[in-house]
Amino acid sequence: MSSIPQSQTDEDARMKNAMERMVDSYDSYMRTMTLGTERKLRDLTAGLAQLKPGAQVLEVGCGTGTLTLAAKRQVGPAGKAYGIDVIPKMIEACRRKAEQAGADPSAFQLGGIDDIPFPAGKFDAVLCSFMIFHMSEGVRRRGIQEIRRVLKPGGRLVVVDMALPASPVPRAIAKALFGGMLQHDLRELIPLMQEAGFVNVELAPVNYRVLFLPVLSFVRGRAGD
Repeated sequence: MSSIPQSQTDEDARMKNAMERMVDSYDSYMRTMTLGTERKLRDLTAGLAQLKPGAQVLEVGCGTGTLTLAAKRQVGPAGKAYGIDVIPKMIEACRRKAEQAGADPSAFQLGGIDDIPFPAGKFDAVLCSFMIFHMSEGVRRRGIQEIRRVLKPGGRLVVVDMALPASPVPRAIAKALFGGMLQHDLRELIPLMQEAGFVNVELAPVNYRVLFLPVLSFVRGRAGD
């Protein structure tokens, strides 16, 4: 799905264009932001979904596929981890990375959060990392509804993103360093998830630091019956 769906706006098109320009530098950017500990972060993120061997998991907005491959390691040979992204060059990068890791390159496909190319009730878990606020509110709402559609009853959605620290000094430093990356609050997702049919929705910090700052949180919920 290389074009912007009709449900998306000029804002979404601008963000897609910006991400297309950073495909080649995406991994080095993440290495810098995580001080070389990106794999630890991705393993931690996948772990928030409490994946079991044999599970079926999807990452939406998979970038270059590092989190999808972390999920694959956790679900084991009997499980399957898929990644979708709207940017063809990202999917190409994912497939190269999958081949290097001995994983299935075909698990990475073109697709957007608001038009997920999988049948209803396929997945035990869906992961979403550092992307849900890079889109318009309408696409975000539709995307959460789509995620609910492709989850099995009881399946988990885990969203990880930037969040301001609670303590005043780290909060001020985070604002100075990250600025516009902290414009949104993950609490905005809670009513959208509940509206889409998620239950037991919780918000909590991630036990991980970006440039020594506690600026990550997650929202997690289960698909209702």
